[in-house]
Amino acid sequence: MASINYDIKDDNSYLFECAELEVKELEFLDKGKMDRIIKSKNLKELIKNLGDTVYIAYSSELENSGSFEKVITDEYSKIAGYLSRRLKPSHMAMGEILFFEEILHNLKIIFKSIILDENLEGLFVPLFYSYSSLRKAIREEKYNGLSESVSATLQFILEVAGRKGEKDYRILEFEMEKIYMREMFKSAEKLGSDLIKSYVKHLIDILNIKNIYRNRYLEEEPDQGYFLYENGYLPAGLMAELKNKGFDIFQKEMKRTDYADIVARGTGALDSEEMFYPFEREENLFYINILEPLKYTVSNIEKILRFFFRKKMELKSLLVIFTGVIYGIDVKKIEERAGA
Repeated sequence: MASINYDIKDDNSYLFECAELEVKELEFLDKGKMDRIIKSKNLKELIKNLGDTVYIAYSSELENSGSFEKVITDEYSKIAGYLSRRLKPSHMAMGEILFFEEILHNLKIIFKSIILDENLEGLFVPLFYSYSSLRKAIREEKYNGLSESVSATLQFILEVAGRKGEKDYRILEFEMEKIYMREMFKSAEKLGSDLIKSYVKHLIDILNIKNIYRNRYLEEEPDQGYFLYENGYLPAGLMAELKNKGFDIFQKEMKRTDYADIVARGTGALDSEEMFYPFEREENLFYINILEPLKYTVSNIEKILRFFFRKKMELKSLLVIFTGVIYGIDVKKIEERAGA
């Protein structure tokens, strides 16, 4: 991918936050520490190798539960809390962009809980809103205090719940996703950041590419028109048209775009191992390439996004490593999947 020089405007109101986060970058795990953690022979050794990192606070939790999930949810909650306290209200969309996967997951949980009339709070990832607050918003039809993207999605859920007759809930879930992604893009535009807008457009393109591959390899029935999002650099209609001409043509054309490495390495792993993880790994490298130049800037929301993106990637890598060590997966396999 060719490097683009974005016009980054410093915002002096974030001088303290950016200076604080720059110091905290020293807490990120370097390759040496990651290698030691990956080579842990068992849970006890893994916890010991985490001993000189910021994750030492979770030692007892990890030993007692044998799971890394609590670390993930706690750390995500801390990030969401930090952003809620430190970002200007007009910049909170940045938090939604950072956590778009988790927020979309939460909205799906709310959707299913309404449709099935079941309490699914245990599957909810608490971030900017609680499970009960979103359920209450739908119940009372009051969306004050919610972002425009979350509010619009909840209103769609309420409308679907009131429809009569048979419903294809998988298709309706696709529709819900498209509403959220459309509104999230609008919120990204309002931030006034060319880099973040570009980040979201790339994110949409990559989601569309992965959805087309999942549709093909998992042999899902819905037509791609249901799960292709608008507002990427590559028009959804064009991607659907290329796919309809044949998968070989689609792959060939995608390899001529900025996403060539994602497609080439992702396709290879799918064909040989039927695994999607290389897509995620190459996608993360793609975003890092976009965000990396921000380390040379001083004070802006883009720099804050870069820090917490790196934090999320570290947590996801540690989850893969932890699971691999617990189940005795080969070190090389863990390294590949963790991107370490």
